[in-house]
Amino acid sequence: MSLTPEDYFQKFLKSPLSAAEKAELEAKKAALIAERAFDGEPAFGTGGMRAITGLGSNRLNLANIARLNIALASYYKNHKGNPRCVLAYDSRLTSGAFSRLSYHILKAEGLEVKIFKRPTPTPFLSYAVRELAADCGVVLTASHNPPQYNGYKAYGADGGQIISPVDKEIQKLFLGVDYASLPGDLATQAEKPVPAADLIEEEIVASYWQRIEKEVFYTRKTKKSKILYSPLHGTGGWIFEKTFRHLGYDQFSVLAEQAEPDGNFPTVKSPNPEEPSAFERLLKAAETERPDLLVATDPDADRVGAMIRLRSSQVPEPTKTYHFLTGNQIGSLLLESIARKKTRSLSKPFICKTIVTTELQRLIADSYQIKTVETLTGFKYIAEKVAEDPENYLFGGEESFGYLPVHWVRDKDSLSSALALAELAEDVDLVQALDEIYLKHGLFHELLHNIDLSKNPGLLPEVMAKLSHPADFAAKAGFSREVVDILDLRKGAPQPKTPLAQYLKTQLGEADVIQFWLKDFSRLTIRPSGTEPKVKAYLSLMSRSKPTTASLAEDKEALKVEAEGLLKAFLAALGL
Repeated sequence: MSLTPEDYFQKFLKSPLSAAEKAELEAKKAALIAERAFDGEPAFGTGGMRAITGLGSNRLNLANIARLNIALASYYKNHKGNPRCVLAYDSRLTSGAFSRLSYHILKAEGLEVKIFKRPTPTPFLSYAVRELAADCGVVLTASHNPPQYNGYKAYGADGGQIISPVDKEIQKLFLGVDYASLPGDLATQAEKPVPAADLIEEEIVASYWQRIEKEVFYTRKTKKSKILYSPLHGTGGWIFEKTFRHLGYDQFSVLAEQAEPDGNFPTVKSPNPEEPSAFERLLKAAETERPDLLVATDPDADRVGAMIRLRSSQVPEPTKTYHFLTGNQIGSLLLESIARKKTRSLSKPFICKTIVTTELQRLIADSYQIKTVETLTGFKYIAEKVAEDPENYLFGGEESFGYLPVHWVRDKDSLSSALALAELAEDVDLVQALDEIYLKHGLFHELLHNIDLSKNPGLLPEVMAKLSHPADFAAKAGFSREVVDILDLRKGAPQPKTPLAQYLKTQLGEADVIQFWLKDFSRLTIRPSGTEPKVKAYLSLMSRSKPTTASLAEDKEALKVEAEGLLKAFLAALGL
């Protein structure tokens, strides 16, 4: 028998709440239930567990953070006698308190625990787990979600995020921790300082530097580029400045007004480098400083975006002097560059891409005889593949601005990625380099449309129901490209026709994903987000013919128009 919001309300009331919190719960009960604060309990998704913070069984608060840590400790104690754990946290308003509570709960449960001394990028947590030979790790972060969110990302001994069945086992243990069994002093523990002996930072940074200086994409020479960077009020400011300066970038600077960690993210609409709007303050500063490269990272600094200054001959209009690179474009630039420099040194090189990442990267890999390994969306799946053969791993990435150009970190890493991009920009014009990729492999244009479910959760089953028979849907939608196959990963879905799609269906397993394979390496994918109340529609469209130097500008515009029309037809067929 399923529990009702009232049942969850009564369960949550048994947690160690203050008198004021209990009074608030009673006074706001109807509103909280209407806001879905008692619709069950949080669960692990694509990027860990994320939820709105505040009172409620379905929200992240001291009680649920304590339960999570008790569950994590129980799991790892069952698999190893004296587990070691590393903790990190981002700049969100609740992250400091959640991290201190996590430290004290894990210590009380018998784990050896180390924690970063200040807000630190997520990839450094991944690296520290490996460097310190820990059994697990946790970072308190909600990545680029709005300020009212926080999250809990758990990592295994390989430095990668936990995947099935570990996440399911920890989730089961979490649900089994009763609110009434929690310590009564959670609020006190959340404010209690961490002993200095268990704080880490300098040794991890020094070790990271030693490794990155040996990477094929880094060269020790005088740097010409002027770089302006923003952490968007997140964790990246201190480590980006220290690292780029250490590696010879004397003209690297941090945008002062967005440099300090601030969970309110006061100067950005969304702290997400996927959004061109996140670069507004950088662009304003660039009017006087005129840097060659603008770089921004999300709050936990695992994603990185960039804009490049155009030469006068490249400027399409007088007011536009910087060009925004998409995640697919950055990934393709990095892949082409690293493949050219490193492929011959590996015996069986391979790259990783998610199923919503551009097929351009497969074509680049093919040209160097590099194997392409495809995964479901979520960098934890890429990390799993890296762990299987790290010495032959060349590059991995997601269209959502997450990349990994090294094998010794096991999560997307904005710092090594930004450095690889900056190093490439030292040697080539990035706009020209991207055009050369298009001329060599084919022209692509990508679009992403987010269907917001925050005010209408019932829209998800309605949308997916319209896709219950994808072939019939595609015929009615009238796409501008022939549908050559359909990769439907839902349970009970029919087998695809082509060998590659059949292979992927077997390898990827069941997932709530439908992908229309269109002619000319083009893909249209729809899937619910695993971290936000959204359904995502991705379109990657390849030009029907290979462009020439003379036709490229015209081909780009024609492909953009076709892509916009195709996506519009798809959404219209869904009733959106």
